[in-house]
Amino acid sequence: MKVQVMTQRKQHWVIGITFCGMVSIALINFTVTGSVLPFPSKSPVISKQQPHEETASTGAAPAGPSAASIEMKPQEARHSLNTADAQISTGVSGKLSQTQPLKAAKQVAITFDDGPDGKYTPQILDILKENDVKATFFVVGDQVSKFPDVLKQIHEEGHVIGNHSWDHADLTKLSSVRIEQELNQTEDWIMQTIGMGSSLFRAPYGAVSPPVKKAVEQSGRSLVGWDVDPKDWAGTPSKDIIQNIKTHVKDGNIILLHSFGGKKGKLDNTVEALPGIIAYLKKEKFDIVTVPEMKTRMKNVP
Repeated sequence: MKVQVMTQRKQHWVIGITFCGMVSIALINFTVTGSVLPFPSKSPVISKQQPHEETASTGAAPAGPSAASIEMKPQEARHSLNTADAQISTGVSGKLSQTQPLKAAKQVAITFDDGPDGKYTPQILDILKENDVKATFFVVGDQVSKFPDVLKQIHEEGHVIGNHSWDHADLTKLSSVRIEQELNQTEDWIMQTIGMGSSLFRAPYGAVSPPVKKAVEQSGRSLVGWDVDPKDWAGTPSKDIIQNIKTHVKDGNIILLHSFGGKKGKLDNTVEALPGIIAYLKKEKFDIVTVPEMKTRMKNVP
């Protein structure tokens, strides 16, 4: 009888201890995981415990498409700002997804005919250099043969050289053979002086005829005229030269000036007017370019 009682009491103790142990485990699991059952929760604990600011400050990449993974990192933000700044500086919209075409600046080309010489051309070159301006010089072959060093200076200082015939004859009054000779003889001197030929031709007096156009076309050169002629060659006072340009110049125009010749062989008026011409054009936001540069944009040279 005593044995049965002791056995039953032992079973009760085992059952009681087991029950208490299970209750203790359940309480501990609930405290740690939020679940009574001793199984891992489907929602990771990190998503509740690790704040967004900590992820950003440590630079750790959060798992999955969380808000932190969509936000820009500090390094990415700096790069994107630089990109936007670069786009704005080149005329593109600050919005990275939208672009706008660049607005072309106003352009004008200054050209000088009939040189080179040893007096006025060097003065003109000095003024252009001081003002960081490039021009186009249409040279006469006979003058090139007399002043090859000045032609070299024109070329070395970055200006463009065009063919203006051999002796400034009215080509419309010459035969086709003679027209070709005027072009080719000048071209030979240009080539042997600077080591390269010219791609432009301007007819003396602007006089053009079908045979002249044909000869120029067959030579592979562009025939270039002008839009604004302040008549510096006629001895026009420098202030009137400047006023003429102010009155008539427009975007895409070619201005005609001279670096040799002139009334009684004088071009002091041109030299005096040139700084004022350049200052006015720059003030009016014109880009002063060479004829080939303008031809590329405007497509208005024959």
